[in-house]
Amino acid sequence: MKRAVITILGLAGGRIDKNEPDGYKNFRSKYPYYFLEDKSDSKDYTNTLPLLFDKFKDRDIVPIYTQDAKNMQIKLLKENEDKDIKDIFNNGKKIDNVDDYSTLLKNIDDAIFDNQYESIIVDITHGFRHIPIFATIDLIMANMTNLGKIEHIYYAKEKQIEDKKEYHIVDIKEYLDLANISYILTTFDKNYTVANNVKVTNKSLNDFIDDLENFSKHILANSIDELMKNTNKKRSIISKLILHIENLLKSENLIFKNLNRLLQDTLKHIKQIEQYSKEVSFKQLYYLSENMFTKGYLLNSITLLSEAIGMYCSLGLKNIDKKLAEKIEEFEKRAIAEKNNEKIIYKLYDLYNQAKALYNVSNYNGIFLEVKTRYIKNTKNRQKADEWNQSVKDLTHLIKTKVEKDDKLKQLIIDIDNIRNNLAHANSSKRLIDVESDIKNVLKLYKEICIDKNILQVKDIK
Repeated sequence: MKRAVITILGLAGGRIDKNEPDGYKNFRSKYPYYFLEDKSDSKDYTNTLPLLFDKFKDRDIVPIYTQDAKNMQIKLLKENEDKDIKDIFNNGKKIDNVDDYSTLLKNIDDAIFDNQYESIIVDITHGFRHIPIFATIDLIMANMTNLGKIEHIYYAKEKQIEDKKEYHIVDIKEYLDLANISYILTTFDKNYTVANNVKVTNKSLNDFIDDLENFSKHILANSIDELMKNTNKKRSIISKLILHIENLLKSENLIFKNLNRLLQDTLKHIKQIEQYSKEVSFKQLYYLSENMFTKGYLLNSITLLSEAIGMYCSLGLKNIDKKLAEKIEEFEKRAIAEKNNEKIIYKLYDLYNQAKALYNVSNYNGIFLEVKTRYIKNTKNRQKADEWNQSVKDLTHLIKTKVEKDDKLKQLIIDIDNIRNNLAHANSSKRLIDVESDIKNVLKLYKEICIDKNILQVKDIK
């Protein structure tokens, strides 16, 4: 595919003069130096257009122009550069009314998003000031959706050298990274989402975006262990993300320094979530539930709270009897050991549901810690499961004789699970505003009953 240089044309120091035969007057006696990279290559040019002709002979020149700019450029380049540029306007975008902002933006957009060009260079040095501004806005949008298309954005930086001006053509493309990463960080801090089609050219920032995406996937999936738990073999996602942000903040790269405020805000928020990992499980999930509620993720919030109260009940049962505590802990160890096994027998989810049932069901008829054997086809595993079930068959009677029911806890368990079950189905029977109010209420009651009063006297030991 072809490549292009898109340039906004101005009058290049000339002016409209009806007394001139062609209607345009060039009043400059001296032209400034222009150079793109090496100052030794500097040369007198009327403006950036002839420089672009010289530097990019293998590309189409696509001008964005008014009729006056076109006429002036044709006159100037013929007289001073001996260049006939009439043909370039076949590719160009004419601006009939510089004050028609809607049409102006469309013309710029058509040039930048032209599908016949696989890559473009854009020169925004000249033209009425609002035209390069509109072009910059469009380039920001283009860079978010098609990162590889924009190679350079050129702007002539002016400097006065004695009696003559010098223009150094600088590339400001890298500053588009600021717009992209600012957008990503703002949306991430608001709701943990990361637009996966928005990238940047800087590798360090792209690696950082990957870490943000990883965090987003896990927290929105309520994958808490991998998100927050450090092991001997692997650092948690949060730990890696914090380290990445801290390294960006230490960098001397000016691009990163311009992101300082946003990076600091993100770091502060991530560190706050990291603090939850230091809490005992039933508190940790409560704080995460509250956090997800503030972000607007209602199902995530109530699901975490449902698991939190199950954890709280299972910890409360450990206080009843030493033998019971040992069996619960053994079940937990077996469940954790089987976590990545496709054929899971011991499930923490079952433990928490059974624990909740023992506190909210008047006539509990199940067998506490029993594992289902009907789905186990392996004879050896089935035998192990049968042996386990035999070892826990007397626990339920023990619990029933010792557990003390609390009406407020019982009602809280019922309310939390009702909200979760209702919200998890597509035919939810409540309006969203009512669901928000219900979740806010059970979050408040959970903190009061399970954390502040701690009615089951669960030990605050992680």
